[in-house]
Amino acid sequence: MSRGDVIEEMSELAEALFEIIEEEDSGDNEVRAAVIKALAHQNLFNIELVSALNALASGGNASAEIDSLVLNMKSVHKSLVTAISAWSDAETE
Repeated sequence: MSRGDVIEEMSELAEALFEIIEEEDSGDNEVRAAVIKALAHQNLFNIELVSALNALASGGNASAEIDSLVLNMKSVHKSLVTAISAWSDAETE
């Protein structure tokens, strides 16, 4: 299996994780849900980073991959802020 094939497969699995997370989120534990979403966003960011590095290593233009990285970086940050806020709220209750 080529590097590109592995990246594509992992990307599809990462997207499937988001679907599972949404389906399984019962809303009972806000901190748990926020942390899991943050980890899922970090996972997707890592995959996009490898994709960009692979494009660069292949001598290609990685502009699209880098644009995706920037968006995913923002998602990771937002997810972490949400997780930290939920954790802080739980600690003060």
